[in-house]
Amino acid sequence: MKIRTYIAICFASGVVGAAAVLTFSLVLYYIGISPHLGVTAAPKLGPPNMYQPLFWGGLWGIPFAFITWKRESHYYLIGWLYFLAQVLALYFIFAPMRGLGLFGLTKGLPFTFYLLLVNAPFGIVTAAVARWIATAQPRDVTSLNRYNVTIDS
Repeated sequence: MKIRTYIAICFASGVVGAAAVLTFSLVLYYIGISPHLGVTAAPKLGPPNMYQPLFWGGLWGIPFAFITWKRESHYYLIGWLYFLAQVLALYFIFAPMRGLGLFGLTKGLPFTFYLLLVNAPFGIVTAAVARWIATAQPRDVTSLNRYNVTIDS
């Protein structure tokens, strides 16, 4: 498999991983865990609020592709630990940009733990989906053409 193909697969897998994070945040809120960790509002899953995390998830899938390309051993361990890169960027770049301070500590230590917890599914879901898509056997196109249409040139 070419690296370009694998990058595209990991981009799509990152989008699925981000969707898993959004779903997990919704589950945490509605079972009552999020309010105990400093999150007072339900996650908004409407169209404008959902596109940005999904796109960023896809972008985070690209470095994952470079790390795991042609790698057979410890693939899922790398995927499971890969969410830490995303969380570190959240702690040191994105939380301070939104006025939450380093690690999001202006909202308290439970909120910092929430950020770690809610992003945990990203890496393993991204790895699982990327491996699943990358190892899927392509179908023979000729067997799908049941009408035997040919184009004469």
